[in-house]
Amino acid sequence: MKQRSLNIELIDDCVFSAHAATQGGHESLDRIPGATLLGVAASRLYAQLSRQQAWLAFHSGKLRFGDGLPLAGDQPGYPMPLSWHQRKSEQPGQGGRLTTGAVFNFLHGSMPLQGDREAQPKQLRAGYIHADGRWTMPKHALRLKTAIDPGTGRAAEAQLFGYDSLARGQRFAACIEADADFDHGLFDRVIAALNGEILLGRSRSAEYGRARTRPAELPAPVPGSLAGTRLTLWLLADLALADACGQTTLTPDADSLSLPGAVVDWSQTYLRSRRYSPWNAARRGYDCERLVLSAGGVISLDLPAPLTRAQAARLHAGIGLCREAGLGRLWINPPLLESFNPGFAEGATDACRQEAAKPTDPLIAWLEGQQGEWKVEAEDRAEALADAYRKAVESARRYAGVGQGVPFGPSKSQWGRILEAARMQSGQLLFSALFTAGNSGNDAIVKDSADGWSIEMLLNQGAQWQKLSQWLRGQLSFQANSDARAYAHLIRQLAHRVRDDIDKRRV
Repeated sequence: MKQRSLNIELIDDCVFSAHAATQGGHESLDRIPGATLLGVAASRLYAQLSRQQAWLAFHSGKLRFGDGLPLAGDQPGYPMPLSWHQRKSEQPGQGGRLTTGAVFNFLHGSMPLQGDREAQPKQLRAGYIHADGRWTMPKHALRLKTAIDPGTGRAAEAQLFGYDSLARGQRFAACIEADADFDHGLFDRVIAALNGEILLGRSRSAEYGRARTRPAELPAPVPGSLAGTRLTLWLLADLALADACGQTTLTPDADSLSLPGAVVDWSQTYLRSRRYSPWNAARRGYDCERLVLSAGGVISLDLPAPLTRAQAARLHAGIGLCREAGLGRLWINPPLLESFNPGFAEGATDACRQEAAKPTDPLIAWLEGQQGEWKVEAEDRAEALADAYRKAVESARRYAGVGQGVPFGPSKSQWGRILEAARMQSGQLLFSALFTAGNSGNDAIVKDSADGWSIEMLLNQGAQWQKLSQWLRGQLSFQANSDARAYAHLIRQLAHRVRDDIDKRRV
């Protein structure tokens, strides 16, 4: 077979609807369907090809666009096999990694109780497994929107909807395959059409759908041993089977699997199904509903004779219907399913486990700077200062004989100037702007001659008179070894509290 791999990076969130329902919550697939890649190539090439070439490339099944599966480093993930189970009360691994002793493959027996009669098996269904045991869950994003009434330009009544999508920034790998006799030049043209920036999924005219692709070298699934008459098929994509009459079926048998004489062992077969109607953008309508066995299913069969290389090659190329859209891919006798406790490759992706270099972004630096105890300490001190300020102003009011309903002391706008200065400056520069600006201090925000700041307070148990501006300067002095950002945060928090007290007439 001819085979090429693509690395797909999502620039924007991308929407791949799991079903065509218009009621209820929207649900997106956790992979990139091969049909979307087929649609991108067809939109760019269909008009340029002859009818024969178009049929070969997009309808014959000789060229197959595989699903985009999530990457962890440079290792592709595969749908979680439904034969894997864990104890219901336990987690299967640490840090997103499955451990051998916590996972049980029911193809080779049931979970041992080990003295715990209350232990119950739980099927592992979600996510993707990698060769080294990593378990990845593609990230989703949800946005709520409303339709716009074209007549008024406002939100339409009762038309709120949401899109569940694959979050941007994630990487996926897709495999494009063609039969050995497929035209080499046409194959290269299709691959070239998928290179670069493309649009995928729904709502491409809005903020969804941009992705970037580039060629990649990815390991292909290696079939296990073909000796013996026991055959295990692991579904790497949805599987649409047809019976002898051409009708879709969810019951695999020898005819639908193209394995004459094979008998399905239902006691060790694990399958789930789903149904959906794919949207065809070229025809602006839904295609016929598909009834498929879900990716991750495991089929066990007993063969009348060992599998031949010709049969293995036919299975490896995919089975069932709609293979051009990525359906029907499977793994023959996969090594990950050959034992009761799955074994994972150690150190296979050590290079991929290295942490990515932290980008030099001002926003990241600011967010990291918000962590730590300095903020808590500054806010505690601001609370204590606000309480002391409240008591000081109340004492000055009593000595001046000013009633509670009469404005007294610095106004809210004066404290607003302090708040604005603390937002723009920090450290010694902030202290100077507040108390010592100008040669004589006349440009300072807090000065002895200004209304409000000039009120006098009796301190030291009635032994000393001091203006409010002088008292505040002493309380907010800045030392050379102090943290400039903590000082600015203290001033901002104090200003917020005092302004709130003024609104509530507490000062």
